Amino acid sequence: FGIEFDPVAQKPKRVSLQFLSKRLKTIGRDFIIMSFLISILNEYGYEYFDTRLPADSLEHSLADLFAWQHLLNNFFVAVLLSFSLSQSSIGVSLIYNLLYRYETYEIVLNPMFKSTSPSEFWGRRWNTLVHAGLKNGVYKPARTYTSSKTAAVLAAFAVSGIIHEFVNYVMFATNNNRGSGTYVFSWKQMAFFGWNGVLIAIEHCVGHWTVFRRMGRTLPRIAITALVLCAALPLAHLFTGDWIRHGYFDAVYLAEPILVCRNIDAVG
Repeated sequence: FGIEFDPVAQKPKRVSLQFLSKRLKTIGRDFIIMSFLISILNEYGYEYFDTRLPADSLEHSLADLFAWQHLLNNFFVAVLLSFSLSQSSIGVSLIYNLLYRYETYEIVLNPMFKSTSPSEFWGRRWNTLVHAGLKNGVYKPARTYTSSKTAAVLAAFAVSGIIHEFVNYVMFATNNNRGSGTYVFSWKQMAFFGWNGVLIAIEHCVGHWTVFRRMGRTLPRIAITALVLCAALPLAHLFTGDWIRHGYFDAVYLAEPILVCRNIDAVG
């Protein structure tokens, strides 16, 4: 999370009852969604639909990548991860709000259901705190040095891929959840974030075309969001597959209220 500043006074904002009420409603929403979704997905190993290959595989063919079962599995896990990050970051920030009495801003802003472009998804909705660090630490220096917006975008996503490779190694190198085996460094994060860097570069090149502007004005927002997600979902398993295999979501499962359905006759 980050500290919210008053733009006029240039000082951190003090918390109010209205602010705390809004945060509690948001984290309550996240708990409900997480509880429902993880209760279902855990029973299926976080791959609800059967596919030819497991999510952490690198052997997907083009047909596998665009199979509807694969796309929906990736979507459900991405939604799960999105709300998990939102829930945990708001939970930690609430402790800060109560202890220090300063407002904080949300860093995950419902990217899976409200994004209208790849740049909005990564720049203004998915983990905006990391985005700010990459923008100031990589994008701006790279653009100054190269005078190229495209090169700066690709550099920022390349560094993001390296960071996520390191994070995965730290989390999973010594983990053997459910006999998952040793974590193998395989450049999956570099491939995933590299592809998303390419998507944003393409957006910068063709986003102003009349056909895309017309689509933005005429299509329902949810349809635009679906198109944005479909550009990245075929490769989303590169990001989340190892998180499934090496037990990240199993650990999250232990911290969530779980819905359990039982057959009363069978129990009796």
